[in-house]
Amino acid sequence: FPVTIGSVVSASANITGGNLLTGGLISSTGTVTGSNLLTGGVVSATGNATAGNVLTGGEVSATGTITGSSLLGSVVSASANITGGNVLTGGQVSATGNITGGNLVTGGVISATGNANVGNIGTAGLITATGNNRQGLFVIPIDVQGDLVVNGILVQVS
Repeated sequence: FPVTIGSVVSASANITGGNLLTGGLISSTGTVTGSNLLTGGVVSATGNATAGNVLTGGEVSATGTITGSSLLGSVVSASANITGGNVLTGGQVSATGNITGGNLVTGGVISATGNANVGNIGTAGLITATGNNRQGLFVIPIDVQGDLVVNGILVQVS
């Protein structure tokens, strides 16, 4: 039989019931224990939220540090510095500013469309240039038989 009360119902012990339906608020100063929480609105907590998995079809947002062992996804975007131990990629690394580092090691090709300003070039192979090639002093052992003309000037060979 239904009970209708138009005022406050108060109990100092446990209330056991099948369903609790309200058009208003449910408020508790202690722990609320249940197996599922379903909402079409917002879940809000001022303290820590401990969960096994956080699943979302939207965004996860944090103003503090996010700590974890893995971040999986197709895009990582940051507007400030990224500090990491190693950067590994099967694709390419792109930068519009300067890249500063200790060593550049490659088993492939180094290509530059602008000037390459270097202190020393060491090679176990060839240096190839398609434009003008100007060097300082080259010491090249040569064997000359007859006259030697350099830049239109006859050089005496003894």
